Amino acid sequence: MASLVKAGRAAIVRRASFPVKCPVWTFARSHSRRFFGAETHGGDDIHKVDRLVCDFSVTTNALGPVPAAVEAVKQLLEGPETLQTWNMHLGADQKVTSSPAIEHYPQRADQPLENLVATFLRGDPNEAQKLIFGNGASELIDLLARAAPQGKFCLNPQTEVQYREYQRACTNAGRGTTDNPTEASIICLVNPNNPTGDFMEREEIEGWISSNAAPGSWVLVDESMLFWAGPDFQQRGVSSHFVDSMVKKHIHIFLVQSWTKIFACTGLRIGTVLCPTQEKRDSLLAMQVPWSVTAFARAYLRAAMEDRSYLERTWAETPAWRLHMVTRLKRLHPTWQFLGKPWLSWIWIDTGSTDDAKDVYRTALHCGCPIRHAASGYDKPSIVRLAVRRPYDFSVLYQALLRRQSNAASLGKQMTFGTSADVNPDVIEGVRLVHIDDLRPHEEVLTDRAEKLQEYVRDLPVKILPAIIIDSQYDVVIDGHHRLELFKAAGLTIIPAVSVNYEHPDILVNPPGMRPDVCKEQVIGSAVRGQTMEPKTTQHLVRSRGGALLPIIVLAPQIAEVAK
Repeated sequence: MASLVKAGRAAIVRRASFPVKCPVWTFARSHSRRFFGAETHGGDDIHKVDRLVCDFSVTTNALGPVPAAVEAVKQLLEGPETLQTWNMHLGADQKVTSSPAIEHYPQRADQPLENLVATFLRGDPNEAQKLIFGNGASELIDLLARAAPQGKFCLNPQTEVQYREYQRACTNAGRGTTDNPTEASIICLVNPNNPTGDFMEREEIEGWISSNAAPGSWVLVDESMLFWAGPDFQQRGVSSHFVDSMVKKHIHIFLVQSWTKIFACTGLRIGTVLCPTQEKRDSLLAMQVPWSVTAFARAYLRAAMEDRSYLERTWAETPAWRLHMVTRLKRLHPTWQFLGKPWLSWIWIDTGSTDDAKDVYRTALHCGCPIRHAASGYDKPSIVRLAVRRPYDFSVLYQALLRRQSNAASLGKQMTFGTSADVNPDVIEGVRLVHIDDLRPHEEVLTDRAEKLQEYVRDLPVKILPAIIIDSQYDVVIDGHHRLELFKAAGLTIIPAVSVNYEHPDILVNPPGMRPDVCKEQVIGSAVRGQTMEPKTTQHLVRSRGGALLPIIVLAPQIAEVAK
C-alpha cells in the first residue's frame, strides 16, 4: 500500500462557509486601483476577494476591535438631533441635523488621553509632554522624515527587509540612502521587525544604537509590535534612561507607536511618537497638519487603553493561536521555515519556492482568506506572511491548504460525497480533508484486528474503505480507529473524514443499557488529554429519522481507496 489514490470531494465544513469575525464584504475586482506615492500594502488584498471570510493579510489583533472602544465611538454618534427650521425663502419647515462629534473640529489637545498613553508606555503621566499624536503611525513617520537633520537615511542593516513606510517617507523627503549607520542623519529601526519577526531585546538594541548612531543624528525606533511581548513589554523596549543619556550625546531617539494593530482599528488611524524631549515634540507639532486625529480615533484609543482585560486576553491567546497555526502548517509543509518570535501577531514563512508561495497566496484569496505575498512590497517571492487568527477562522484557510496539498500530491480524481443513511441532516456537518496528525483517537486499537484489516485490504482487487468519522469541534475520532491505523501504515498524511455534530442527541455513545458509565464528555475529554480508553469501550450509533438505531459507520461513504 503506497498512497491514497482517490480522495472524496471534501466540501468545507458548514462552519467554514460563513464569515466568523469579519463581516460579509462583496468587492468588484474591477474596482481595484493603483495608488501613486504609497507603498504596496497587504491591506489592499481584501479588495481582491469576492467574499471576505477572514483577513490574514494584515497583522492586527486576532481578537478584533476592542468592544468597549467600539461602544465609545458609537456613543459619539448616538442621538443626532433633527431640528425644524423656517425657510424664509420657501416659506416652509426644513429639517436640519445636528451631530457635534461630526460637525465640530476635534480638540487640538486631549490631556486625559495623553496621560493614559504616557502611563501605558512609561508608567509616568509626565511623559505626556513628549507625546505627539497623528493619523496613524504613517503620518508621523512622514513627518519625522521631513523634520530630521539633512542627510542620508539608513535602514536596519541587521535585517533583510523591514516595514517599507520608512524607506518611502525618507525617499519622498529627498534623502539618499546609506548602508553605513554612522554616515546617516536618520536611522530607522523597526523592533520587533515587521515583517521578518526579528527582535532585539533592550540591551542589544541600546548597545547597537550606542555603537552606530553618530552625534547629531535622529534614531527612529518603531515599537508598534512590542505590545504583544506581554505585560513586561515596558522592560523590553528602549528605556527612558537610555533616551535621556543619548540626548546628552546629541543623539535623539524617537519611539514610534501604531495603535491600529494592537487594538485592531486600522480603519480609524491613530499613532503616536514619544519624542526625546518636549522641545523636539514642539518642533514637530509646528510642522504637523492640524486636526489630523479625529474625535472618533481619540475616543476609541481612550476606551481601549482603559480595558486591561483585552490586553491580558491578547497576551494569553495570541501565542496559543500562533502555535496552533504553526503546528498544523509544519505538518502539512515540513520543509517550510517558520520565523518570528512565538508571541508575535504574524508568521513569516519561507516556502523555499516562488511558485509555491504564489500558489498559496492564490489559494488563500480563492477561499476568502487573503494572506500577504512578500513578492509584493518586500521583493521576497518565496515568502508569505500570515496574521495570527483564531483556530475557528484558521480552519477555513487550513482546509483550503489541505485541499491544495491533496491535489498537488495527485491523490486522484475527486468524488462527490453522499450517504444513504436517512438521518437528521443536522447530524452530518460535511466531509473535509484532514491531516492525520490533527486527529485525536479516543480509544486504543486491537493489534490483531488492525493486522487482519491490513490482510483483508491487501487481498481486495479494488481497495476501498469507509472514511473516518470525526467530531467537528475537536477532531476526535468517533469511528474508524483501525482504519486510521491502516492509513498510517500506508504512509498517508491527508485523508477525507466525515465531520459530525457529536453533541446531537441522535448520536449515541453505546447501545442503550450498555456501558452507561461512558458519556460523550468522557470520550472528548480522554481524546483531548491524550488518555485513550481501552479498545471497544464505545460502539457509537446514530438514530435514523424513522427511529432505528444504526451503527454510526453508515454515515461514512466509501470514498477512500488505498492501492499498492
